Amino acid sequence: MLTSKKDEIQQRLNSILQRLSGITFVPDNWNEALFWETIEESGFSQDEILNGDEKVLFQKFIENEWPWEQMETFADILVGFEKKQPNPILKEKAKHLYQFILNESKMFSFEIMNKIGKL
Repeated sequence: MLTSKKDEIQQRLNSILQRLSGITFVPDNWNEALFWETIEESGFSQDEILNGDEKVLFQKFIENEWPWEQMETFADILVGFEKKQPNPILKEKAKHLYQFILNESKMFSFEIMNKIGKL
């Protein structure tokens, strides 16, 4: 069965996000260097995440055809990382990414609203 380029991209992103979740959410597996290396595999640098302009960052998600669900997972991972390595910038990036998803997807999500409320 042939898969489309879009399916291949989504599978690759899912694989990266699963690895990031494992790094972030399993205390025994915590490794900050590995976390940032895996982030880079998704097409983003540590500098873009921590210091980059949010509009440019969010546009990069769109240009790289990230589905809304994967963007939400990425924001969840940033929140998990922030719990391991407290950084108000990460919390704000995640919060703004959640808001971006709500605004741009034109869907309302109680789940995302709850996540924003907890930040």
